[in-house]
Amino acid sequence: METATESSQIGNPVNTPSNIIATTYHSVIESTTYKNLPAVIKKFTFPDNPRTHDRWRKEVEALNLARGHPNISRILHSSPSPPTITLRHEAGHSLEKYINPKTSICTLSHSDALAIWSRIASALSHLHSTCNIIHDDVKPENIIFFSPSLHPTQREEHPQPHAVLLDFGAAITLPSSSTSPSPSLNIWSPSGTPPYAPPEFLHRHKSHASDIWGLGVALLFCFGYVPLPTGSWILPHVFEDESRQARNGGVVG
Repeated sequence: METATESSQIGNPVNTPSNIIATTYHSVIESTTYKNLPAVIKKFTFPDNPRTHDRWRKEVEALNLARGHPNISRILHSSPSPPTITLRHEAGHSLEKYINPKTSICTLSHSDALAIWSRIASALSHLHSTCNIIHDDVKPENIIFFSPSLHPTQREEHPQPHAVLLDFGAAITLPSSSTSPSPSLNIWSPSGTPPYAPPEFLHRHKSHASDIWGLGVALLFCFGYVPLPTGSWILPHVFEDESRQARNGGVVG
């Protein structure tokens, strides 16, 4: 298996990126090419921060460990300075794009939702059983879906529905003998996205089951049972409020 250090020593075949696809607090995602094939490059913000390199290293190691599964984002190249990760371009759109703008209800068909269920469940089975990885942020924005019925011009190249799990920035790689982070490992963190976090998160507990919960919420959206979950607050605020409440004697001010 290729480690983060070994991956970064490969000669860089990545061409100049052409446009920004997405921006988050920790990174900027841009389209690019890799050996003349479409790809995306993740550029980490705050490159001089030691925590940034630690996040880069953990994500590269998780992607390398999970490589080879057809429904998991494939790493092509990585560089530690500045910290970047180049990934295979995936056809289709992330699930939150398949939405009725007036109702926030998913517009995918029942058969499409079943295809997503099957393929992402397979990806999680590989992560949990083979790699012992918790993805820790399963949600519609981190699942790319392609259906030939929705993209007829690409039917010949992609004849079957396809779903891919993306973004391993919050992934937790566990020791081979563990199924959930132990407090002694000091790897618990308030990462994830609020509407997809399981109840046990409030007790600072994460496990493979956390990913299944997140997929379940995403599938409720895909099957049209709930509108796209939203929320402007972030998970670390839960524990900031908890700490403030303790300092104030049980009253949050």
